[in-house]
Amino acid sequence: MFKVTFKGKQTVEISIERELSLLAAAARGEQPLNHRCGGHARCGTCIVTVEAGQENLTPVGATEARILKLLKAAPDQRLGCQAWATGDVTCQMEPDR
Repeated sequence: MFKVTFKGKQTVEISIERELSLLAAAARGEQPLNHRCGGHARCGTCIVTVEAGQENLTPVGATEARILKLLKAAPDQRLGCQAWATGDVTCQMEPDR
Protein backbone atom coordinates (compact mmCIF):
# COMPACT_ATOMS: atom_id res chain seq x y z
CA MET A 1 0.00 0.00 0.00
CA PHE A 2 1.21 3.50 -0.74
CA LYS A 3 -0.11 7.04 -0.66
CA VAL A 4 -0.73 9.88 -3.07
CA THR A 5 -0.77 13.31 -1.46
CA PHE A 6 -2.50 16.24 -3.12
CA LYS A 7 -1.79 19.80 -2.02
CA GLY A 8 -4.24 22.50 -2.98
CA LYS A 9 -6.74 24.42 -0.89
CA GLN A 10 -6.16 21.62 1.59
CA THR A 11 -3.73 18.71 1.79
CA VAL A 12 -5.24 15.27 1.36
CA GLU A 13 -3.51 11.87 1.50
CA ILE A 14 -5.11 9.02 -0.39
CA SER A 15 -4.04 5.45 0.38
CA ILE A 16 -4.10 3.16 -2.64
CA GLU A 17 -3.31 -0.51 -2.99
CA ARG A 18 -2.40 -0.75 -6.67
CA GLU A 19 -1.19 1.37 -9.57
CA LEU A 20 -3.67 4.18 -10.24
CA SER A 21 -3.67 7.38 -12.28
CA LEU A 22 -3.33 10.62 -10.36
CA LEU A 23 -6.70 11.66 -11.78
CA ALA A 24 -8.38 8.52 -10.43
CA ALA A 25 -6.60 8.90 -7.08
CA ALA A 26 -7.85 12.49 -6.83
CA ALA A 27 -11.40 11.35 -7.54
CA ARG A 28 -11.10 8.62 -4.92
CA GLY A 29 -10.04 11.28 -2.39
CA GLU A 30 -12.83 13.61 -3.52
CA GLN A 31 -10.31 16.18 -4.75
CA PRO A 32 -11.46 18.38 -7.64
CA LEU A 33 -8.82 17.79 -10.32
CA ASN A 34 -10.05 19.39 -13.54
CA HIS A 35 -10.30 17.13 -16.60
CA ARG A 36 -12.43 18.72 -19.30
CA CYS A 37 -11.66 16.02 -21.87
CA GLY A 38 -12.69 13.21 -19.52
CA GLY A 39 -9.14 12.05 -18.87
CA HIS A 40 -8.12 11.36 -22.48
CA ALA A 41 -4.96 13.54 -22.64
CA ARG A 42 -6.50 16.09 -24.99
CA CYS A 43 -6.91 19.26 -22.94
CA GLY A 44 -4.16 19.50 -20.30
CA THR A 45 -6.50 20.74 -17.58
CA CYS A 46 -5.47 17.93 -15.19
CA ILE A 47 -1.86 19.11 -14.97
CA VAL A 48 -0.16 18.77 -11.58
CA THR A 49 3.28 19.68 -10.26
CA VAL A 50 5.06 16.70 -8.74
CA GLU A 51 6.85 17.73 -5.55
CA ALA A 52 8.09 14.28 -4.53
CA GLY A 53 7.99 10.78 -5.95
CA GLN A 54 8.56 11.54 -9.63
CA GLU A 55 10.36 8.16 -9.80
CA ASN A 56 7.12 6.50 -8.66
CA LEU A 57 5.19 7.61 -11.73
CA THR A 58 4.93 5.80 -15.03
CA PRO A 59 7.09 7.30 -17.82
CA VAL A 60 5.75 10.11 -20.00
CA GLY A 61 4.23 8.70 -23.17
CA ALA A 62 4.10 10.31 -26.61
CA THR A 63 0.58 11.75 -26.22
CA GLU A 64 1.32 13.24 -22.82
CA ALA A 65 4.66 14.64 -24.06
CA ARG A 66 2.88 16.42 -26.91
CA ILE A 67 0.34 18.06 -24.58
CA LEU A 68 3.01 19.01 -22.03
CA LYS A 69 5.06 20.62 -24.81
CA LEU A 70 2.03 22.60 -26.02
CA LEU A 71 1.43 23.78 -22.44
CA LYS A 72 5.11 24.70 -22.02
CA ALA A 73 5.04 22.61 -18.86
CA ALA A 74 7.97 22.46 -16.45
CA PRO A 75 9.92 19.18 -16.14
CA ASP A 76 8.19 18.43 -12.83
CA GLN A 77 4.68 18.75 -14.28
CA ARG A 78 2.55 15.82 -15.43
CA LEU A 79 -0.98 15.20 -16.65
CA GLY A 80 -3.01 13.55 -13.91
CA CYS A 81 -4.82 11.37 -16.43
CA GLN A 82 -1.59 9.96 -17.85
CA ALA A 83 0.69 9.72 -14.80
CA TRP A 84 0.08 6.48 -12.90
CA ALA A 85 1.38 6.22 -9.35
CA THR A 86 3.31 3.05 -8.50
CA GLY A 87 4.53 4.31 -5.10
CA ASP A 88 4.33 7.36 -2.84
CA VAL A 89 3.78 10.64 -4.72
CA THR A 90 3.16 14.21 -3.55
CA CYS A 91 1.81 16.75 -6.01
CA GLN A 92 0.50 20.28 -6.10
CA MET A 93 -2.83 20.69 -7.82
CA GLU A 94 -2.87 23.55 -10.28
CA PRO A 95 -5.52 26.26 -10.12
CA ASP A 96 -8.30 25.83 -12.66
CA ARG A 97 -6.87 26.05 -16.16
